[in-house]
Amino acid sequence: MAQVGLRYDELDNHAAKEAALKAFIAFYIHQYQLKSLEIMGAKASNKVMGTINHVLKENAYHGEEELAEISERLCKSAYEEVLSELTDVKFDQEGEPIVPLEKMWQNEEENLPTED
Repeated sequence: MAQVGLRYDELDNHAAKEAALKAFIAFYIHQYQLKSLEIMGAKASNKVMGTINHVLKENAYHGEEELAEISERLCKSAYEEVLSELTDVKFDQEGEPIVPLEKMWQNEEENLPTED
């Protein structure tokens, strides 16, 4: 089911792009810490994700908020590239996800084929 909204690269407002990026970075870090990046890795460049993951690993001793700031500073273009490749992630005009990212990923995980 397609969601109504805008892809990250369709947002034309700087504040909306910043809000969308910050929400995605927090989500990405959470998924990284859960070791749950398989779905994202199937949709986005593994090389670019590897760059982000390296920065997260090297700075893992920081708290989530500080880790988000550091990784955004060092990997902003990489996060933007991954987010642009995730064409099913949609945002409203303010940069808020139409469907919360955690809920969307939970739905994706539930729809994965299971082995018998």
